[in-house]
Amino acid sequence: MLILLGNVAGLAIVVATGIAVLRWVNTGRAPRLLRPLLDRLERAVARRRPRHEPLPPVLLALEVSRLAGHVRTVDQSDLPNKAERLMAARLAYDHALRDYCRAVDVPVPTAIRGLSREQRFDLETALIGAGHEW
Repeated sequence: MLILLGNVAGLAIVVATGIAVLRWVNTGRAPRLLRPLLDRLERAVARRRPRHEPLPPVLLALEVSRLAGHVRTVDQSDLPNKAERLMAARLAYDHALRDYCRAVDVPVPTAIRGLSREQRFDLETALIGAGHEW
């Protein structure tokens, strides 16, 4: 009888652990028992990580220029999946444009996905108005 209880208890622990791991994978929240350990580990890794140096605005301007040319190339091409390629190119351009604006202290709108045409135009005109070009 004790062996049967031990097997049932072991199976219950395995199932509970599996459920906790699946919940962790799906939601991103660690099990309660592991959270303090993971927090300490993240802080230790953050302390050892080297500080990120921002890119100079000149390099960001070159990247924006390169991506603008890429957007034009994709827009004029006849390759398959043109809409997806154009969307990806515009998202990359928007990301580089926002980074460039932040580097030269131009106010940037908060956009989760990409910028609208109006927001993109406003950022470009603000950069040109501030004396920056790409």
